[in-house]
Amino acid sequence: MRTLWKGAALGAALLSTVLSTAQTPGTPQREYPYSVTAVEAGLKQLGAYTGARLPALDGFITTEREHLPHYQRPYYEFKIDLVPQGATRTLVQVRAKVSAWYEDPAGQQSGYQELQSNGHLEADLLDRLSDYLENNRNRLLADPATLEKQLADVRQQEQEARQRIAVLQGQLQNAHTAKGPSDPEFAAVTRAHVSVFRSPAEGSAVLLHAQAEDEFAVLEHRGPWLRVSLQDSQDGWIRSSEATLVAASTAIHDQPAPDLAGFIIVRRNVVPFSGDWARLKGKTAAYLWARPIGSSLNTSPSARLQFAEAAFRERYEEFAHSSKRNFEGVVIIFLDQGGGVAAANLQDVGLWVEGTISRAEFFKRCSLDPPSQFAAPPAREVRKRPK
Repeated sequence: MRTLWKGAALGAALLSTVLSTAQTPGTPQREYPYSVTAVEAGLKQLGAYTGARLPALDGFITTEREHLPHYQRPYYEFKIDLVPQGATRTLVQVRAKVSAWYEDPAGQQSGYQELQSNGHLEADLLDRLSDYLENNRNRLLADPATLEKQLADVRQQEQEARQRIAVLQGQLQNAHTAKGPSDPEFAAVTRAHVSVFRSPAEGSAVLLHAQAEDEFAVLEHRGPWLRVSLQDSQDGWIRSSEATLVAASTAIHDQPAPDLAGFIIVRRNVVPFSGDWARLKGKTAAYLWARPIGSSLNTSPSARLQFAEAAFRERYEEFAHSSKRNFEGVVIIFLDQGGGVAAANLQDVGLWVEGTISRAEFFKRCSLDPPSQFAAPPAREVRKRPK
């Protein structure tokens, strides 16, 4: 039996693997007429081994409703067991681990707690896996050598994702420790697969490969080189010709933003908003689950924000032209490595689209959680519709 455990930690999505042969009684399971290799490749394509943020706990756990207001920042991750049932059949057992911060009203036992899933997350994953395997049946039933090559490619992507996580963790640590009266300088990588060296020399060891739009805090300028901050107080060197220097400030600027989607909506649902955000509390919201297009699960903060902007506008247009107006806000859950949730009150979206408020003011009214997963929105002019 092959057991894989993948999770997300607060502030950064951390990938880990734990081998186990224990079987939990009552674990949701389903058998598929495919090999373990094909099923594992399908699960990786679905992002099943990466944890993500939940929009709310209500509807996903067995905890009584009256206790839910005391929980914040919920996350989930899957423990997945792949049990061969012969050469071409695999039993998939999955269990969701849900955790959230418990705010003790008495102030004595606050902390992260693990909560029991009610099975909805597991059933959704097994349904999505069934659809994926059926839609890719011909490709998945190819010869084993081809499947092994595909799995090797996915594992290579996973390794690159680990390197990018290290980059993001370095950025997060720098954001928490940066001091001084002015914002530090950052270097934004301008293309994919840029080498980060141990020392400012072409023959130096390569620590990692950065991707386009990765940003590093600049520690030093030395000729054609930049010394940049990495994870765990480490540093490295990149060529100044392969990066653009940018300010660290997240202030909103009056510059046009390019159109960039990069995501696909894989699930929609209209349910009452159960969070504590004042602008949607007690209202009904349209929930959208957005997954990156393609095989990469890592996207930039600016891509998330630009997609959120486009999705907010699209939902408002849908609302304005529909006679069935059954939601008052929009909540977008991002299913990539960084995660994040963007939410907006539909009335605020309308004020922005109609030109009553600026784009900058609109995003001030939105909920971007956590803010570090969303780039600052440059302003774009919105023409008022003719009355």
